[in-house]
Amino acid sequence: MATAYETSPTKYAPSDWTISNEVIQSSAERQRLASHRIRQESNQTRNETSITTKWTQHSNDTSLHQRISDVTDWKSSLQHTLSETDSAITKLSESKRLAEYALMAKEMPLHVVLECLVTRENRVAIDLVRDEVEAELNKEVSVIEGVQAILHQRIGDAFKQLCQLQECYEKLQFDISDKTQALSIDTDCVGLGNSSSGINIQTDPTRIKKGIVNPVQWESYSVHNTDEANREIAQSVRLRESISQTIQQTTNDLESQWTATNYALRRRIHEIKQAYQELEWQKKNTEAEIAQVKQEIESLTVSLMEKTPPMKVAHTRLENRTYRQNVELCRDQPQYNLVEEISEITTSQKKLAEKLHVSKQTLGTLQRTLERIMKDLSVKSNSLQLDKKCEEIRQILSKHPKPHQLPQLVKEAMEEKKDENNKNP
Repeated sequence: MATAYETSPTKYAPSDWTISNEVIQSSAERQRLASHRIRQESNQTRNETSITTKWTQHSNDTSLHQRISDVTDWKSSLQHTLSETDSAITKLSESKRLAEYALMAKEMPLHVVLECLVTRENRVAIDLVRDEVEAELNKEVSVIEGVQAILHQRIGDAFKQLCQLQECYEKLQFDISDKTQALSIDTDCVGLGNSSSGINIQTDPTRIKKGIVNPVQWESYSVHNTDEANREIAQSVRLRESISQTIQQTTNDLESQWTATNYALRRRIHEIKQAYQELEWQKKNTEAEIAQVKQEIESLTVSLMEKTPPMKVAHTRLENRTYRQNVELCRDQPQYNLVEEISEITTSQKKLAEKLHVSKQTLGTLQRTLERIMKDLSVKSNSLQLDKKCEEIRQILSKHPKPHQLPQLVKEAMEEKKDENNKNP
C-alpha cells in the first residue's frame, strides 16, 4: 500500500472540477450547434444542388428536345429541297436528252440537203446555173448548221447545270446525313437517365473539338445549301424552258426553210418542164420545116435541071440558023425571040441556083438548130431527172419527227436502253 502512494496524482480544486464540467458542457453545446448548423446547411445545399441538378438536367432535356426539333425541321426542309433538286435533275436530264435527240435528228436533213447539192452538181451546160433552188439549199445548210450550233450550246449549258445540281444534291445529302447522325446522337442523349446503363465519367468531356461551329454558323450552312439549291433549281427551270423554246423555234425555222426550198424546187421543175415542152414543140416544128426545105431543095433542083433542055433547044436553034445563006441570014423576029429565050432561061437558072443555095444554107442552119435543140433537150431531161431525184430524196424529210413527238421517242429510246441493260446486266 505504501508504494501506491509513492507518486500522488494531481489534485484539483472543486472549482476546477466545476469549471471543467462547464467547459466540456459548453464545448459540447457549441459543437452540437455547429454540427446542427452544418447539418442544416448541408441539407440545404443537398436540396439546392439536387434541385439545381434536376432542373439543369430537365433544362438540358428540354434543350435537347428543342435541338432535336430544330434539326428535324431542318432535315425535313433539306429533304424537301433534296427531292426538288432530284426532280430538277430528272427533268433537266430529260430536256437534255430531248436536245440531244433534236440535234441527232438534224443529221438526216443535213445529209439530204448536201446530197441534193451534190446531185444538182451533175447538171450540165447552160443548166448548171446558180438558181433559186441552189440558193435555198445553201440557205437550208446554213439554217441546219446554225440550229446544230444552238443545240450544242444548250446541251453544254444543260451539262454544266446538271453538274451544279448534282453538286448541290451531294451537299444536301451530306448535310442530311450529318443531321441524321446528329439526331441519332441527340435522341440517344435524351434517352439517357441517371439509372441508364453505359453512363460513365468521361475524360475532359467539356473540351472544344477542332472545327466546332456556333448555332449561327450551323444554321447558315443549311441556309446556304438550301438557297444555293433553290437558285440552281430556278436556273434549271429557265434552262429547260430555253431548251424547249430552242427546239420548237429551230424546228419551225428548219420547217420554214424546208418549205421554201421545196417550193423553189417544185417551181424549178415546172420551169424545166415548160422549157422542155417548148423545146419539144420547137423540135417538132423544126423537123417539119427541115422536111419542107428538103422537099423545096428537091423541087428547085428538079426545076433547075428542067431548064437545061429548053436551053439546049434555044442554043441549037440559034446555032442552026447561023447556017442560013445570003440574004436569008437575017436578024428576024425568031432570032430576037430565041436570044430573049436564052436570056430568060439563064436568068431563071440563076434565080433557081440562088434559091437552091439559100435553101441549102437554110437547111444547114435548121439542122444545126435542131442539133442544138436536141442537145438542150438532153440537158433539160438530165436536169429534170436530177431535180426530180432531189424531190424524191427530200420526201424523207416529210417523215421526219416533229417537236411534239420527241418526248415519246426519247421515252421509247430510254425504255429500249433499259431493257437492253436488263438483258445484259
